Amino acid sequence: MPRNGSGVMSWPPNTQGVPNTTVSSTRYNAFLADLLADLNAARPITAGGTGGITAVSGNDNLNTTGADMASAATLNLANATGVVVNVTGTTTITALGTVSSGAIRTLVFAGALTLTHNATSLILPGAANITTAANDTATFRSKGGGNWICVDYKKANGQSVVYPAAASTTVAGLVELATDAEAQAKSDATRGLTPSNLAALGASETFAGLVELATAAEVATGTDTARAPSVSTMKSHQGVAKAWVNFNGTGTVAIRDSYNVTSITDNGVGNYTLNFTTAMANTNYTSGAAAGTTIPTAGIVIPATAATGSYQIRTFAVNNTALDCDFVHVAIFGD
Repeated sequence: MPRNGSGVMSWPPNTQGVPNTTVSSTRYNAFLADLLADLNAARPITAGGTGGITAVSGNDNLNTTGADMASAATLNLANATGVVVNVTGTTTITALGTVSSGAIRTLVFAGALTLTHNATSLILPGAANITTAANDTATFRSKGGGNWICVDYKKANGQSVVYPAAASTTVAGLVELATDAEAQAKSDATRGLTPSNLAALGASETFAGLVELATAAEVATGTDTARAPSVSTMKSHQGVAKAWVNFNGTGTVAIRDSYNVTSITDNGVGNYTLNFTTAMANTNYTSGAAAGTTIPTAGIVIPATAATGSYQIRTFAVNNTALDCDFVHVAIFGD
C-alpha cells in the first residue's frame, strides 16, 4: 500500500471496482494484504499515529528537535518544526507567538540574549528578565492566545536562576553583598559585609559593633578617638611605662620583677645601670624612682646617664653619701 514521504496513503491504480466487471482475485488479495500490512505497521504522525512501533520510539517521534530558529522580538513558535528548538542569535525576545494552550516547547540557547519578563505574555521565574548563556535551556507552556509561562529554566553552569533584587529587597535565603561604598555609607540595612568591605573602611569610620585596631604609632601619638589599642600596641602609649624594675641593690644586685629590663650592672656603692631588653627610641625619656632600706633609711635616686639601651642611676642617703638600698623602684616613660 503506497504511502508518500509524508506518510499519506494513496490507492494503487485500478483498485476501485468497476460495475459489471469481474473482480480479479489476485488484485483483491494483494489489496487485502496491503491493508493488513499497513494496519500492522507503525502509524505515521500524519495519519494520527506516532511513527513508532514501541512506546519509547513513539514518544521520541513526538518530541523531535526542529530546525534552528533565529532570535527575534517575537520568536514565533507556531513555525517551529519540533518541540525542541535551538535558538540562535542575540536579539531580545519579548514574545513566543500563538500556539494551542497546553503545548510545551523547550528552547536551547546558542548564546547570550535577553528574555523579557511580562506578567501576562511571557512569565519568567522571579518576575524578572533572564540573560541566557550558551546551552541554557528553558521549557515554556502555552497558555493560549500568545501567552506563555516558563515552567523550567536550567543554566548550563549548574547554577540556579537568580534574579537581581532591588537594593531595598530582602529575599529569604538570599544575601546581597555590599560594595565598599555602601559599607562606608553605613545606611544600607539589607546587604552583608565581607572582609574586603571591612578593610575598606576609613580610619575615621565608627560602626556599632565594629572596632578598628590602632597601630603602634597611632597609640603612641595618643590623639586618635576612633581606634582601640590591642594588648600588643598598648605598651606604645605615652602614659604606659616602657620599662620598669624592682630590685635589691645591696650585695649582689637581685631583680625582683621587671619589664623590658634584662639586667642591672652594679657600678659601685649606690651606682647602677639598668640594661633595656628593647632599646628606647631616643634619650629624651624620663623616669620615676624611689629607694629605701629596711633600717629604715630614706634613699634619694638621682639620674646619672641616659642612653637608648641603658639608664644609669645613683642612690644616696639623706646626708648625700652614696648608699646601696634594699628597695629600688624605677619606671621609664617616653620613647
